Amino acid sequence: MSDLTPSETQTQLDRYDRLIQYLGDLSRRIAESTSLDESLLLALDAAAQLTGAISARLVLDGTRCFHFGLQDDRLFAADSIVHERCQAQAPMRHLLLNPVRADLPLAELQSVFVMIVAYPLQLHGGSVATLWLGFDAEPQFDDQVETLLDLLINQATIALNVALVNEAARAEHERLTALLVNDFEPIVIVDTDYRIRVFNPAAESLFDMRVDDAIGQPFEEVISSKALVDMLHVGTEAPADIEYASADGRTFSPHVAEVRSENQTLRGWLLVLRDVTRFKRLSENMSDFLHTVSHDIRSPLTAAKGFLDMIAMVGSVNEKQERFIGKILSSINDMTNLVEKVLDAGRLDPEMDAYDIRREPCDPSQIVNKVVSTLNSPAQEKGIALAAEVAPDVPIMNIDELMIERAMMNLVENAIKYTPDGGEVEVAARISDDNLVLSVSDNGYGIALEDQKRLFARGERIRRKEHKGIRGSGLGLFIVSNVARKHQGYATLDSVVGEGSTFSITIPLDGENLVGGQ
Repeated sequence: MSDLTPSETQTQLDRYDRLIQYLGDLSRRIAESTSLDESLLLALDAAAQLTGAISARLVLDGTRCFHFGLQDDRLFAADSIVHERCQAQAPMRHLLLNPVRADLPLAELQSVFVMIVAYPLQLHGGSVATLWLGFDAEPQFDDQVETLLDLLINQATIALNVALVNEAARAEHERLTALLVNDFEPIVIVDTDYRIRVFNPAAESLFDMRVDDAIGQPFEEVISSKALVDMLHVGTEAPADIEYASADGRTFSPHVAEVRSENQTLRGWLLVLRDVTRFKRLSENMSDFLHTVSHDIRSPLTAAKGFLDMIAMVGSVNEKQERFIGKILSSINDMTNLVEKVLDAGRLDPEMDAYDIRREPCDPSQIVNKVVSTLNSPAQEKGIALAAEVAPDVPIMNIDELMIERAMMNLVENAIKYTPDGGEVEVAARISDDNLVLSVSDNGYGIALEDQKRLFARGERIRRKEHKGIRGSGLGLFIVSNVARKHQGYATLDSVVGEGSTFSITIPLDGENLVGGQ
């Protein structure tokens, strides 16, 4: 500016002042714009005005192009060439191309442009967009124009990144909305403040609430179920056996999952309710059938056992006959035990929830001693040392004595069956961390880690060569885990192959489990 007259200097300063004001206004308009096309056209217009270019173009990902100013079909062919060369030179500040000395098809533009200036725009994820300007005269940029152009390019880069993020988010939202609208399962998504952000048509139908009335509202104000509200607040740690009964009599199994952004920031929770009405009815029908059949089987078994007991009363029985009678009685007892397990499994099944726990004050140590006394005979037949170990501080508790006893019987029977002859089985009761722990330990075959995962499920049995000839129903551990659940506790297993296993029932010393507790 030193060679300019005062008047020319003032004119230049006034121009820069107008350009700065224009760029400030442009920044505001770009920030307010929600359209990628609108934001980029504003930036291209400003670039042309600032530099005197007759054409301003922006090439995005090599396929999309935004343009302002001169229109010529040859420019579209040049877009990819300029973009490729600019990408190859990135991250240099700018690239000058002279159409007269350039390869085709840029050479075809020598009648249009004297000079082309291209600028790489760095985008999120490492990709590059290209802003290129075409001039019909040799461009002369002073420092002020260069500075303002840098500001404009930075503003365009920010606008482009924001627009691309919004565009991707909008596309993802549309995709998610399409999936949710077509999903027959009720789906609700809440944010970290537990306000509803997604409420699909199936949820509208289930909760009798229009989506417009639900969006943005607190979850507990839209859905009155305390179980579902509590489940959302607990999140992925929520129990798996929660059910939701709808007003029309259907039963749903709710599931909660976290919703996280790409950088793993927690955005909220997804609640899906799966209609299990049909499966629940099938399970109820099967349970009713098994209950009826079990009762029908138990009556003739009881009668058969009674008649066998009476044989010795009506005449002498030789040794061979007595051996046969013993085998028949053993089979009847096995069948009776199986019937009892089927009935117990049906009553304790969490899907049925048909068993009302019968609490009464009882001494857990007496249960342990009774189980050991009852099963001492079959243990001795295998040469197994069966012992009880009861801690002196085990208190009287308010529990279902019959069910706890049956659970412990199942554990000890299994320990005897799966421990080789001459082994050891210990039945213990102790207090640990304000819990009653009833455990059965053996030095038997042990259980591999991969076999432990579903061992407490209904009907699960381990198939190993060491178990050949050992009979079982796969119901015992299912009963054990549900007896523990009925007492607000849980069942666990600690086992090492070749060393043995310890099965434990843990019952908390609080609430209804305490005498006089609630």
